[in-house]
Amino acid sequence: MPEPATVEVGLHTSDYVVIALYTLVVLGIGFCFTRGKRDTDTYLLANRSVWWWLAGISYMVSLLSTISIVAVPGEAYKNGATMAIGNVIAPFAAIATFYLFVRFYFTQKTFTPFEYLERRFDGSVRVVGAALFWLTRLLYVAMVLYSSSKVFEGVSDWPVPLTIVLVGSVGVIYTVMGGIRAVIWSDLIQFIVLAVGIVVVVIKATAAVPGGVIGVIEFAQQQDHLLPGVTSQEFYSVNPYLRVSLWLIAASVLREFLFYHSADQIAIQRLLTTSSYRQAQRSMLTFVFLGLPVMFALWFVGLTMFCYYDRMPPALRPEQGDLALFRFIGSELPAPLPGLIVAAMLAAVMSTLDSGMNSLATVATKDFYLRLVRKAATEIEQVRFSRIMTMATGIFAIVAGLALSQIATSIEDTIIEASSIWGAFMSVLPGLFLLGVTSRRATSTHVLIATACGFATVGVMIAVYLYSKNSDQPLSFMAVSPPGLIVTLVVGYGLALTAPRRSRSQMKDQTLF
Repeated sequence: MPEPATVEVGLHTSDYVVIALYTLVVLGIGFCFTRGKRDTDTYLLANRSVWWWLAGISYMVSLLSTISIVAVPGEAYKNGATMAIGNVIAPFAAIATFYLFVRFYFTQKTFTPFEYLERRFDGSVRVVGAALFWLTRLLYVAMVLYSSSKVFEGVSDWPVPLTIVLVGSVGVIYTVMGGIRAVIWSDLIQFIVLAVGIVVVVIKATAAVPGGVIGVIEFAQQQDHLLPGVTSQEFYSVNPYLRVSLWLIAASVLREFLFYHSADQIAIQRLLTTSSYRQAQRSMLTFVFLGLPVMFALWFVGLTMFCYYDRMPPALRPEQGDLALFRFIGSELPAPLPGLIVAAMLAAVMSTLDSGMNSLATVATKDFYLRLVRKAATEIEQVRFSRIMTMATGIFAIVAGLALSQIATSIEDTIIEASSIWGAFMSVLPGLFLLGVTSRRATSTHVLIATACGFATVGVMIAVYLYSKNSDQPLSFMAVSPPGLIVTLVVGYGLALTAPRRSRSQMKDQTLF
């Protein structure tokens, strides 16, 4: 293994050419779909005519970004692959939650899941739910931008603010131009580029480690870095101060998919672009079967980086786990491979970015503008407002991404920890929908009180987590989210016991009954 005194990190001209060509292709897709977007069904849902496999790929790529390209290899490098157990649980959680919620969005042709909340409860619950989604997903999109900065920081030492502004600007431009159809077709290109990039990284990284794939696994096992802690009895406890445990992993995965399939406009909007509930089922299964191997490949890449850099002098090791993969790409691979791989990484980042902006614009248009501001707005006016909100959302996300980069750096979190903390508020939203589909007693008053209690609980948990960072026994970052959902459900079901049960005919197509 070579041990140079210094490591040259940076991109060459040919790398930047590859990245520029990729960017032009993405912008070109947006330009191709500029015309013909005169109604919201076309601009926001592609006339509900997207092929199921294409919608499934778009669904998968749009949700991969923050918790995958940067976070997963960074977590595996720093702490091992114990959290990969969640990827084994994920397919079961995805299928179960899909059948729990998504049917209600196809019984009536909705644009957003919050229209269901108005049918089940009333308009106030719809507005509150949509507002909470807007807050949580704006923070998520900001985190995606922050994660993109780690790519260029690792391969080329680019300043974090510069990357956030550049990537955010490109995402805004082509999403505003082409709407959801441009987003979905660009997702297909991004998936192809991402798959090629991952394959190249796996081949090059394993070639740099003695013994290849087997060598990586054996070395990680010898260093107790493969699945650290899983053989200890404590790993199976419910101790919230244990950084990672089986129950915290399971709760985190379940909470994520409860959110994805109940309230997440990013995921649901992909499914709604298909022609029927049956086609949406196929899209969801595409997401499950394609996502699993991609995620395991990313965990393996992170372990490979650990094996590679562990054999090097400490001075040459990346100062942050989130930078390890990209430092390897920028210093060890010949041009233009770094450009290709960086383009692949940005493909996933921008896929989630464009999906987030488009989905937030959809909610702003259908749940706020059309319902509260201008009820008689024409389709052309709604499309115009959607474009404006896409641009505004992108600008807000850029500013929030810059702020989050400072906060996450100051508390020294990895991307996977920071995204879990700042995304904790999304744990409350599934509670609204669970109360809706499982209870014939719950009313809008019950749900609003439960939501307020859940939201306050999350705020307290985040404060406790940040305070505990300076203690000898910090709270697990994975323990921040579950209490919000639990409190929402306990309060909601408790209050609902005081109300009479409504008949099944009153609740037709609104509950599981």
